Amino acid sequence: MGVLDGLLGRHVPGMPDLDRLFDLPAAAPELEAATGFAPDGSGAVCHRLVEGGPFGAFDRAQRDVARLLRGDPGRETGLSAGPHGWGWVHVTRPPGAYQRLVADLHMVNATLTAAGYGPYLLCTVTGFRRGDGPQRLLLVHSPGRGTFYPFAPAAGPASPGAPGARRRNNAVETRVRDALADRLPVEPDTARWFPLWDAPGL
Repeated sequence: MGVLDGLLGRHVPGMPDLDRLFDLPAAAPELEAATGFAPDGSGAVCHRLVEGGPFGAFDRAQRDVARLLRGDPGRETGLSAGPHGWGWVHVTRPPGAYQRLVADLHMVNATLTAAGYGPYLLCTVTGFRRGDGPQRLLLVHSPGRGTFYPFAPAAGPASPGAPGARRRNNAVETRVRDALADRLPVEPDTARWFPLWDAPGL
């Protein structure tokens, strides 16, 4: 099973579980109390890239997303493409506007789903930091499975050329899982905690 299949799960095509995202604002204070990680204001929706010219149906759906995101001075948005056939819609708000950020990300997902691209949604991520330290944490929502998991790249530079130069902080991920176990549906199969090295901001 590939990363894309794992993120999508084998949920009913076109029916991603999006409303679970609204559980995040209530979970964030508990996460901060238990681990010190607080929202940093960043978030993104990852989807498969769809081929087709600038007048294709998917391009129209992306323009709809961009139109809905425009006009709010408290929000910054952008698009980027990953190296493995993924696209990202990223949204940034002030760290204290986490509930609005989650609503923005839900709207992106819902707009693409309404356009028929629900099966192309891979995941939604929101970013967290602990104080001014370098450690970054992403909470990842897999719409195909309706679950969440933590992804914590190891902070600090790795040795150039070293095997496994990209490392995860497993201790942070385990602590975050335990902190959220009673609040969010955490993905029980850690083999499905896929790393998202090309997520915006990493």
